[in-house]
Amino acid sequence: MMIIPSGKPKIWDKNPKLGSCEARKAYTGTFHKLCQRYAEQFADEYVILSPKYGFLHPNDILGATYDVRFNQKGVTKDTIQLDALRAQWQMLQLKNQEEVILLGGKKYGPLLEEISGGKQSFTQPLIGYSGIGVMQAHLKQAILTNKELDAREHK
Repeated sequence: MMIIPSGKPKIWDKNPKLGSCEARKAYTGTFHKLCQRYAEQFADEYVILSPKYGFLHPNDILGATYDVRFNQKGVTKDTIQLDALRAQWQMLQLKNQEEVILLGGKKYGPLLEEISGGKQSFTQPLIGYSGIGVMQAHLKQAILTNKELDAREHK
């Protein structure tokens, strides 16, 4: 199982009259798209972590744009709340996943530890890179060479 971040740019930014669309098409930012391509190439299943909706399957339908973000401390008054995220975690049976790979920056690790109650470990292959540009370069390289990222290589 892989968890990827949603991202700020959305399809409605360029096409405001579009209407509803699948989550996998809704997020259009470079980082999200690279994470999505990586997940589709290397994972049997992935979910998108949205600060508004929580955990989304790629084919879940979204109705419109939004602009909320998780911060370094996790949820805010504007995001989905921890109790709802925990309920989704249980419902999606993410707690039963043997391996969970988390793509994204530093803020996602503590958030997922809090959601899972610290009872699950996560592999975060992008942690340790010096910024989003470097993360994107490594994602591109992994996709092109068909070689998964190894979290141990840059720690």
